[in-house]
Amino acid sequence: MFENEIALNQLQMKQFETIMADLPEETLFMPGQGHGHPPAWILGHLAIVGEMGQTFLGGKLTHSFWVQAFGPGSNDEVQPDEGLKRAPLIAAVLNAYETLRSLASQASPADLEKPHGIELFDGTPVQTVGHAVALILTSHFGFHLAQLSSCRRDLGQGYLF
Repeated sequence: MFENEIALNQLQMKQFETIMADLPEETLFMPGQGHGHPPAWILGHLAIVGEMGQTFLGGKLTHSFWVQAFGPGSNDEVQPDEGLKRAPLIAAVLNAYETLRSLASQASPADLEKPHGIELFDGTPVQTVGHAVALILTSHFGFHLAQLSSCRRDLGQGYLF
């Protein structure tokens, strides 16, 4: 299952690592121009949404305490904190999506056809667990990856792709 989505997410993860190599610790709490999200919020958001995706497939939230700060609908005004350092945030994103890809590759068709229960998507074509997982692995990740890339460009870095 999810062969295409997994391949796209693996590509995006390589781009993520390349982008993050150029975003130093001191920029984590600087809002990006145009979108206003600081990298710390984007990283925390990607991590917790990846973990939330895991819960649809039998996984669990590793950072449940991040749901309020970084979950859907959260405020992006994140304050510097010892628990929000660059390396652990990056690791949380990498681990969340590695586990999500693994669980997605083993998901049963019956589980994927179940309704996801995400109110945000009421009345949209995104109705099933399969739809939600595909969205998390691809366009949701890509959207926030573009924001991180914008933060990198704000620092004067040239284009990557």
